[in-house]
Amino acid sequence: MKTTFLYAMLFSLLFLGCKGKPESQPKPTTTPKADSQIEIAATTTAKFLSLSDVHVDVDLKQTTFGSSSISVTSDVLWGKTKTKIESVVKAEQPEFMIYLGDLPGYDDNERKENTHAMLENLRSLQIGIPILYLPGNNDSLEGDYHSFTNANGNTVLTKDADPSNPWPILNTSSTITRSTNLDFNKEFGYYAVDLITNGKKLKVIALNTVLFSNSGSHPYTGDDGVSQQKATQDQMHWFETTLKSMDTTDRVMIVMHIPIGIDGYGGKSMWKQSLTFTDLSGTSHALQNGFIDILDRYKTNITGLLNGHTHTDGLRRIYKSHTSDDKNDMISYSISTPGIAVNHGNNPAFKIFTYDTSNFDLLDFKTYYAVPTNTAKNGDFQYNGSQVYTFKNVYKVSNATETIFTTLSNDSQTEVANYVNETLGTKSNQGVKLNYDKAVDVHKN
Repeated sequence: MKTTFLYAMLFSLLFLGCKGKPESQPKPTTTPKADSQIEIAATTTAKFLSLSDVHVDVDLKQTTFGSSSISVTSDVLWGKTKTKIESVVKAEQPEFMIYLGDLPGYDDNERKENTHAMLENLRSLQIGIPILYLPGNNDSLEGDYHSFTNANGNTVLTKDADPSNPWPILNTSSTITRSTNLDFNKEFGYYAVDLITNGKKLKVIALNTVLFSNSGSHPYTGDDGVSQQKATQDQMHWFETTLKSMDTTDRVMIVMHIPIGIDGYGGKSMWKQSLTFTDLSGTSHALQNGFIDILDRYKTNITGLLNGHTHTDGLRRIYKSHTSDDKNDMISYSISTPGIAVNHGNNPAFKIFTYDTSNFDLLDFKTYYAVPTNTAKNGDFQYNGSQVYTFKNVYKVSNATETIFTTLSNDSQTEVANYVNETLGTKSNQGVKLNYDKAVDVHKN
């Protein structure tokens, strides 16, 4: 799982430096390796798994592309996904797993039952590592884009409460990765936690970005009696305070459901533009602009952002300025984990990320996906060993130790959009493409 080549490489470099190289010898060429052959050289690496947007419906007989009622996840598809996750964990040995939100299917009459079923599905995974959960826009007892806590003080986690292994993080006693210093806001669902793995600490900040969601056809509803503006202010105050409390050398990964930026299909802002917050210095900001300012201030601490919600395999580069896409202005990025539900034309998929254990920089990800099994290519799905691709393969990266940040900062917007469109639907046959290429870049409004 962790391979160190540093000493061998140093010895080889010293040997070659003493020996010299004939002038007639041609310059070697570097070719990207096949997915299964890419190795992370000259560093020690580890992995974690991300899963999102299962949207389980225990009464659904078969998942097919189409309307939302038939394109959520059946028990059959979840069973196949569970088996695949467990086999991948056994082979890849990740340190922890993150679930990026959206538990139930879209039938409000079965919302509570399906939510509980999906939480139990996560509990039933035989993987022995911490599982971190954060809220999605469907993860409310009252409906889509409702507050995490309802008027009775209950959440989707209430029925699944287990004092011996409680949410939002299962398996905290894992011998592989230890989780400590949990700061969990039970009312709104956001939290921070320290993961101790390989003797080093990674702080994970799990935001509830449903609180930031744009109105559109899905207005946010505060059943808890707290307005969207007040909830936004409270979370941003907590977020900034949490970052400010870190040491200068601490590393943090920020995870959320609804990403920052614009929708690649409709072109509208994912976060409500009228929301504001006042920072710790007393300065008022538009939400997205102030959030970017905070990312810029703590960019040396932040390893990256992860999100769900889109059901597709996209990403976003985040810039500190209004207009520049110069690589020196890029401060961070957000990577989407595709859904298991297929109502966005995507194949079911999840990811394994590879990171440098010395600093938690993300180096690569591998996307495992399922494909339709019938002749019409629109129903039922199956995983097999060949259905996988990596970031380095898609983005044509030959340097095994190059970070994802470096790769993205060096590419043009056109290049990034083209790479995203290659795998946006996770190799789906449904022709999933961006309508707005500029969605791959996030600037201040």
